[in-house]
Amino acid sequence: MSSKEIIKAIESSDNGTFDALVQKDKSASLDSASLKSLQVGAIRIHSVDCKNTEWEACLFDGTAFDGVDLQGAYFNGCTFHECEFRNAILAEASFDGCVWQKSAIREAEDLEAVEFSNCQFKACDLEDLNLVDGVLESLTITEGTIRNVDGIAELKSVVLRNVDIDNFDTSEMTLTACTSSGCTQVPRGFATCEGRRRRV
Repeated sequence: MSSKEIIKAIESSDNGTFDALVQKDKSASLDSASLKSLQVGAIRIHSVDCKNTEWEACLFDGTAFDGVDLQGAYFNGCTFHECEFRNAILAEASFDGCVWQKSAIREAEDLEAVEFSNCQFKACDLEDLNLVDGVLESLTITEGTIRNVDGIAELKSVVLRNVDIDNFDTSEMTLTACTSSGCTQVPRGFATCEGRRRRV
């Protein structure tokens, strides 16, 4: 089976064909594939090796990454709307310039050295995540939830606005220029920024 068949099923959001392909080939792989400008709908991506894949300017709408190995994957300028990453392996994965809306990252299997930079999260859920040597830089997280997130990480210019926070343990994280406003809790190391923002 070629990776082209799997990519075609993903792009057409054809769950039936995708499931049949990965059932037929237990070693289905997109390893190191380069995918650009895909428009992916409500499909459950599972049981396929997506290590070192490159996703550029892709739009995901209702897509679920369920238990997928995305180690070393690179997402550049992608949009995630009502998507979910559950039990995904995100070690050394990188998300740059991505927009997340009403999406979730839950119970990631491995987040070692994951990087999020220049990303926006709106009404998203980040739950049960352990960051190990991760880097979060220039992120804006508005509304949504952060629950049971901890680990060793470097946070730079992370802005939290009106986020429901429950057990966001930053005690072993290095923080620089991180701010919080209107949140249910203020994580350790975040400066409180209340009131209206001024336009310069």
